[in-house]
Amino acid sequence: MNIERIVLNEERNVTLTAYIQDVGGEFQHVTKRPAILILPGGGYQMCSDREADPVAMPYLKAGYQAFILRYSVKKDSLWPNPLEDYEMAMELIRSKGAEWNLYEDKIAVIGFSAGGHLAASAATMSRNRPNAAILGYALANDDVKRYNQTAPNAVDAVDENTCPCFIFSSRTDNVVPIENSLEFMTALSKYNISFESHIYAFGPHGFSTCDNSIQLKSPYICDRIPNWVGDSIGWLKEVMGDFSKEGMTEAVLAYRSNDV
Repeated sequence: MNIERIVLNEERNVTLTAYIQDVGGEFQHVTKRPAILILPGGGYQMCSDREADPVAMPYLKAGYQAFILRYSVKKDSLWPNPLEDYEMAMELIRSKGAEWNLYEDKIAVIGFSAGGHLAASAATMSRNRPNAAILGYALANDDVKRYNQTAPNAVDAVDENTCPCFIFSSRTDNVVPIENSLEFMTALSKYNISFESHIYAFGPHGFSTCDNSIQLKSPYICDRIPNWVGDSIGWLKEVMGDFSKEGMTEAVLAYRSNDV
């Protein structure tokens, strides 16, 4: 596996870290790989390490090329800077499809908290829409303005061109109210956009993958929370297909058009 760190904007300290796995050879049935772009949370004041490399690892294990975007924060988070950072990252990833051995039409984005707001914005209002979006305890409505007054309401931006979404959060999140997830799902349903949701009964904000190395188990964390990782990988295969030269199968296309 090759690891590259690419500076997208030196002045704003925006970087893209690429984890590129081999194809062919011992992976003889794999000619290309799907990819995932990770947007850590941090209230638009930082990019959390808890939601960066630890998130990349299970997707790498599942065979994805993984990318971590450290986008504009603090004084540089004035909108649309973060969204422009995403645009640059997605444009670069798709432009290097051949070099990085990835499917340009099988690139998902995953974001957490404020990074989840950025992922929701990418899914609803970007020039370079992802093929699927995973939103973890994401800010989506006007609550985002408590952290970034210039950031838009992503719920209001949902339309018929929004990509399929996987949403997970905790009912008892005391930082990002559960209404953010519920309102986003309602908007998706209004436009008949495919989505899957997992609202866990209880748990804190910022649990990431909920491994012991990140979040110690306690009676205040639902035992099922770690399941979102495997569920999201299975969902991505349903939405984008798996490792095939043909790309999306008829079953996948039917899923995306709500015919199943």
